[in-house]
Amino acid sequence: MEVRPVTSEEFDTFVNATGVGFGWHPTGEEIEGIRHIAEYDRTLATFDGEEIVSTTGIFSFDMTVPGGSLPTAGVTWVSVKPTHRRQGVLRAMMQRQLNDVHERGEALAALWASESIIYGRFGYGMAAETVILKIDRLRTDLAYQPNTPGRCRLVTRDEALASWPKVWDRFRASQPGSYSRSEAWWQNHTMREKDTPRGGYSGRYFVQYEEDGEPLGYVRYRLRENDEDGNSNGTTAVQELIAATDHAYAALWQYIFGIDLMSTITAHLRPADEPLLWMLADPRRLVRRPWDGLWMRTVDVIPALEGRRYPVEGQLVLDVRDSICAWNEGRYALEGGPDGATCRRTDAAADVTLGAADLGAVYMGGTRIRSLARAGRVAGDDAALAKAEAMFGWDPQPWCPEVF
Repeated sequence: MEVRPVTSEEFDTFVNATGVGFGWHPTGEEIEGIRHIAEYDRTLATFDGEEIVSTTGIFSFDMTVPGGSLPTAGVTWVSVKPTHRRQGVLRAMMQRQLNDVHERGEALAALWASESIIYGRFGYGMAAETVILKIDRLRTDLAYQPNTPGRCRLVTRDEALASWPKVWDRFRASQPGSYSRSEAWWQNHTMREKDTPRGGYSGRYFVQYEEDGEPLGYVRYRLRENDEDGNSNGTTAVQELIAATDHAYAALWQYIFGIDLMSTITAHLRPADEPLLWMLADPRRLVRRPWDGLWMRTVDVIPALEGRRYPVEGQLVLDVRDSICAWNEGRYALEGGPDGATCRRTDAAADVTLGAADLGAVYMGGTRIRSLARAGRVAGDDAALAKAEAMFGWDPQPWCPEVF
């Protein structure tokens, strides 16, 4: 079988082959929208004769890491047709993809996993949890009533596209796990023009929070009307709520809580350290379901470790085990702190021994190294593990608000 990128002429077939793996029948309109953000040279397909039997692709973006930002390969569209499972097709394709990422000079790869069992064997670690929230709207009284000097305003999609990217970039600057969005991405992915609501939900509403005319936060949401015994019992579904300031965050949630005729509020892809829990007078009413979100892979250890910052000064020797990206195998002397980091190969004795997936899991600061050690995944004495945990921790915790 041949593994190679697809051409523009093969792209429709490529997307339809992806759909087979996910149980999805893409419409012509959906394929056309994907074309606007696709990078043909970063696709890969496995051809069995003329048939595409597996697919993957990459979106190129900069991802915020603790204290910095690095070019990252956003892996997507990973699928294998049912006819070709358990034949080594996925492994060959993922190996080829990581080789290509390495040759391109990107130190990191990231993905959202359709199944959590798949990607650990390719060196990806669960680096950031996401949380599904649900609350009874009548139980949203706040223990803390912040004084928000601005106002919330309903806007059109065009108005949102004109001002929200600046809000996003301000938010993204300090939020590990978030990534850059191009104009094409905003237009064709985050807020695509053609929008088909499902499950009885309305079209999208766009609200932004402003102070003196300056947008500092926004929320996108849908509504689903319902009536039981003459009483309104609808649902507000928050799609994305982004705030560049604490005032904007509080004001936008208060806006959501104030939407009449709705009894339930849901929000998906929320951060693990959501401040809302601590604002509520009755926090137990906020039902939270954690989910694995962003998975990270260090494709090149030295630039990855040098590209982030560390909240405390320290030195560590890491012994990295990596059977997929063999160029990473070995020991590294890391010296890092709030102002920068250096990393080099070394023959010194290891303080901490860990696999590629474990390094990916702790890289963003959201996974505790000592938790991995207690699970039998990471080795090191207590002092070394405590130092590593202090160095790799970060605030805020990583969060990726959007699937790519």
